[in-house]
Amino acid sequence: MKRRAIVRRIALCVAILSLAGGCSPGSEYSERVPAGYDLSYAKLIEGGTKEGRLVIWSTTDRQVMRDLLSAFQRAYPGIKTEYHDLPARDVGDRFLAIGKTGGVNPDLLLSSSMDMQIKLVNDGYAQSYDSPEKDNLPDWANWKNQAWGVTAEPVVMVYNKTLLSPDRIPKNHMEFVRLLERRDADLRGRVATYHPALSSVGYLCLSQDNAISGHVWQMAHGLGANRARFFSTSEEVLKEVSSGRAVIGYNVLGSYALDEATHNKDLGVVFPADYTLVMSRIAMIPNKARHPNAARLFLDFLLSVKGQQLLTDHAMPSVRSDVERPLKLRDTTAPMRAVRVGPELLIVQDRLTRNRFMKRWDREVEAGAASSKETAR
Repeated sequence: MKRRAIVRRIALCVAILSLAGGCSPGSEYSERVPAGYDLSYAKLIEGGTKEGRLVIWSTTDRQVMRDLLSAFQRAYPGIKTEYHDLPARDVGDRFLAIGKTGGVNPDLLLSSSMDMQIKLVNDGYAQSYDSPEKDNLPDWANWKNQAWGVTAEPVVMVYNKTLLSPDRIPKNHMEFVRLLERRDADLRGRVATYHPALSSVGYLCLSQDNAISGHVWQMAHGLGANRARFFSTSEEVLKEVSSGRAVIGYNVLGSYALDEATHNKDLGVVFPADYTLVMSRIAMIPNKARHPNAARLFLDFLLSVKGQQLLTDHAMPSVRSDVERPLKLRDTTAPMRAVRVGPELLIVQDRLTRNRFMKRWDREVEAGAASSKETAR
């Protein structure tokens, strides 16, 4: 009898141990695994939850990202998210300064400065991550599993409908140049655009324009002749045009323009009919991120249908084909030309290339301004 009792106890212990052993790590998080993901994703959720924190540096205004951040918080309530929105140049400069100042690395960088992000990746600052959402993205939106395009945003022109008559609205890039060359009095001091020395996004757009059509120098001369005003962000250009301080704005991120147009009936948006550049905000996870699991969870959420829809709701078009474009984008027939996420962008980050570009830009703008003075005499 004693022997049977001992056997029963041993069997019971074995059964308990067997049940315990059958529970894989992170199984308590399995119910949070997104539909379609492998159940092993629970381990990543467990890791991110244990880290408990996520620090994001981004060039996207927090107000625009508010709904997405809230949805991520609901999906992973154990992770506290710190979101810092910064100018594009500050994101890159501050990140590179960490090595000298001894600061703490962010866990994820999200920037509209595509070329700067690619340079960071190329210089070895990013870690690889094979996102389960990868197969849902176009080839141009992923480089080495380290740089991820999370939006597909057209670069547009904007104008004030009360100040620019329909017959003067430029339909393509060369029509904009022709408008500048007319030197209409009402445009003097009332054309707004990026300054490539102040804005990394502005420089990238202009360098892409120059590679595609070569109209940039003619345009720079026209901008100088019209005493154009230059800014560092799309938001500043939009404020000028929306308020009527400027008649027209060039190379504005479409996400901001479309969002503003929903609130301001006087703001018109032009998708250039010859080609419309499509930019992307690039996400990367630094190789020294302190909370890499949380960063991976956020990246997957950004790239998921839900995350992409939340971005689209704020006029930031999705990189996915299974997420519908914003309403104001659905009817445009302009050919979209995506800027590829990849090493081609390193060319514009080359110091000599940039210096040559800036010198010629300044020269053409100044020449235009000088010609305007001569004409006034």
